[in-house]
Amino acid sequence: MPKVLNYTPAWLSRPSPGFDLFSSKHGKPSGKARRVAGKNSEVGHCRTIARRGTEVFVVVGNTIRWADLCILKDDYEGQEQGDGHVVHSIETHRGGENEHRKESSYRTLKAPVHEQIKQLILSPNGELLAILTRYTVHIAILPDSSHLDQPDTGDIRLKTHTLGPTTHVLSQSPVTTALWHPLGVGRDCLVTVTQDAVVRLWELNRQNRSSFDNPALAVDLKKLQHGTNAEDDFSATRLGTNRGFSLDALDMEVVSACFGGIGSEVESGWCPMTLWVAMAEGDVYALCPLLPSKWQPPSTLIPSLTTSVAAHKSGLEQELLPPGERFQCEEQYRWLTDIDLQDPVFIAGEYEISPEIPIYERPARPGPVPKLQGPFRIVPEEAEDGLELSDILVIASRLDMDDIMEEEEGDEGFEELPTPSLSSSIVCLLSRSGRVYVCLDLEGVEAQWLPSRKSKSENRSSTESSHDLLLIEAVDIQRQEEIIHPEWPTFTSDVHSSYSFFIGLNRGITFLSLDPWVSKLESELQSGGNAGAEFRLEVFTQSSGSLREQILKYSHSDDDRHDQPVPAPVVLQDSDLGYFLLTVRDEQPYAVLLDSPHDGTMQDLRQDDGHDYEPDIKQLTQGPARIAYQPPRSLWADSSLSKFADTHVPSRYRKTLKDEIRLSSATLDIMTEAHRVLSQETHQLGIAAADLFRRCERLLEEFRDQITRADEVASRVEQLNDEDADDYEEKSTARGSAKIEERLQAVKGRQVEITARHEALRRKLARAGGKDLSDKEQAWATEVNKLAASILSPEDEAHDGKQDQKNELWERFDEARTLAADLVSQTHDASQSNGSDGKPNGAFKIPPDIRREKVGQVMALLERETALVDAAQERLERLSLSAI
Repeated sequence: MPKVLNYTPAWLSRPSPGFDLFSSKHGKPSGKARRVAGKNSEVGHCRTIARRGTEVFVVVGNTIRWADLCILKDDYEGQEQGDGHVVHSIETHRGGENEHRKESSYRTLKAPVHEQIKQLILSPNGELLAILTRYTVHIAILPDSSHLDQPDTGDIRLKTHTLGPTTHVLSQSPVTTALWHPLGVGRDCLVTVTQDAVVRLWELNRQNRSSFDNPALAVDLKKLQHGTNAEDDFSATRLGTNRGFSLDALDMEVVSACFGGIGSEVESGWCPMTLWVAMAEGDVYALCPLLPSKWQPPSTLIPSLTTSVAAHKSGLEQELLPPGERFQCEEQYRWLTDIDLQDPVFIAGEYEISPEIPIYERPARPGPVPKLQGPFRIVPEEAEDGLELSDILVIASRLDMDDIMEEEEGDEGFEELPTPSLSSSIVCLLSRSGRVYVCLDLEGVEAQWLPSRKSKSENRSSTESSHDLLLIEAVDIQRQEEIIHPEWPTFTSDVHSSYSFFIGLNRGITFLSLDPWVSKLESELQSGGNAGAEFRLEVFTQSSGSLREQILKYSHSDDDRHDQPVPAPVVLQDSDLGYFLLTVRDEQPYAVLLDSPHDGTMQDLRQDDGHDYEPDIKQLTQGPARIAYQPPRSLWADSSLSKFADTHVPSRYRKTLKDEIRLSSATLDIMTEAHRVLSQETHQLGIAAADLFRRCERLLEEFRDQITRADEVASRVEQLNDEDADDYEEKSTARGSAKIEERLQAVKGRQVEITARHEALRRKLARAGGKDLSDKEQAWATEVNKLAASILSPEDEAHDGKQDQKNELWERFDEARTLAADLVSQTHDASQSNGSDGKPNGAFKIPPDIRREKVGQVMALLERETALVDAAQERLERLSLSAI
């Protein structure tokens, strides 16, 4: 669970340039923006914030603004350090200097979009931006990041293509969502889903403008649901075709869609090519495989599919599968065989050091249109009455690397990758009331196709099979009375964990994490034993569920507009910004700085390293972070009275405003209209002033409460002081700080007394011992002691009381004398053992020259030791005499 460190920083608060990025020029939406918003006030997804690294793209009114958060932060900090303060007056903020700073803090991107922008969908490579209105889709080519550093701060006109000029138009069904295909070549493949359950796949090519006119593949899910043969026509109904009434038009109203994966190497093979579609009435469908004509798989996708299909193929050969699954297994095997027989085309990677990327073509058989799987049944059925979904999020299942290694001859091409901790996909459904349904897909979605007309009848009759989603838990994010209409909750994935996400509501943002029970569930699924399964399942269901915490709560007032839902937040992790969450409400930025989980991981690694590091300085424990007060728009927005004559007074009556006031019907109408405008503004000012007064009153109450708590802490400290000061506090009557001063003076008095006693003893010892020795005398005494310890005999040492010292020179002299005596005795014995005839034995015969040499060496050694001992004794005697 992330901890909130701080809320909206100063560089995003008014009157900083970061605040100007999200607000209109005069603090109120322009008349054109209000008219555009009024025409498109239908409820739906609102994703008007997109990011590319630390760069953000924000919709303000109906224009797109572009800025870098790191640059905004650095500019604010640099100005604060240079000026010493930040000007907070409204008049100065409206001055020319700050106006220039406001214009240079962001760049405005001009795009030919006339309808109200609902969503901004950025491509994975950050080069294209899909701009969605309610009915139209525009693809814009984004400029390079270097344009933000240029001195020119003018508007940038984007090169924009209209996607489907005859498909996504006002006369057709509204566009629900747009998704960039995770396996598209160059990540330039877009999938659009309309409200009437039509899925279109666009293979965009910037050099070919016709690729923006017609989709490469269009599938009507209502037709596909009732389809029985692969040869049927499942294409979308063309413009101008009459449509009859059908119940499917109500039951299959799409509210959201998402892919089952992001194309990562740690995901299961079928996940990134599976499109999940959520309907308004609560039904969930899936399309697998949904691929463009050319696609780029990650390095582990094809081996993963090979392992899965091979397992089904072995069951097919043993006739263990029913006829319907047998048909699907044969189709999967034929589809995968076509991929294996291809020679992929390799293109350069994203970077120079990146490996080449293989490009495959979509297999021609069984066909490009897969079977529509669903609707999936949620068991147990505990959904709320009249369930209305608003969003869907699918967490991909884990890739089993062990099975891939068994199929491959070696593991040279596969590295050990960090994988998700669950082997089954998780489907999260979000209702309009703010309830999250967490479902587990135990069976898994695999590729399926409709049978052809020439196939056997048993294949056509056995293709229908039930697919269930196991409901793990249902989490209520907010109570029924807290809902602010129109409510359209949305999911936002976390950047640190795939099993954590944020939920954006009109009242605030909530964090939900599934990590507490994911590892437990995976260990239970992998155990394979049925003994005690019911007991373990009961313990698992009764244990703590998902972690839920409200990260941000908006401050609502009566003058807030609720005609549009709050945009979905964006989350990023950056070395300069940290773990950062950003959203916008009523043209006012809201940000939350969270505690990154990597900080705790680094501390654990340092503890497990085994090295002795210096302990970190423990910071003072701070209280919970609080949102700084932001004045409402009514306190700083420009008054509409300045433009009253241009907007509310007819042109034929404007000349009369300069004349004397006359009692007439025209004057009455002008006064009535002015009173209406002025009363609305004064009402909003009164509400803002009342809210500020209530905040001040609450602040005073909190200050009083803090003073009371501080008084309680002070009384406890005094009690502790009373217990520690029993020795000398019996006669003391002081209290509080006076008592502490008294104890401090007593300690200082004792220190002075001890210092005086030490000085007196030192002087007394100096007078008794005579004059102090100098440094040379002390060095000479040390040398005498060392020489005496190395020369004196053991008898002299015993006389001096130093029994434990070793006399190296004296011992060497005794050893040499003993050695000479031994040699003389050995020579004498050898000479006597030669025999009576006077002839020496040949075995003990020693040459005379060697004998003379050895005797000479012994005599020289004896003379040297004797000279050393005599010299040392003479020096010691001279030193002793001089000392006397």
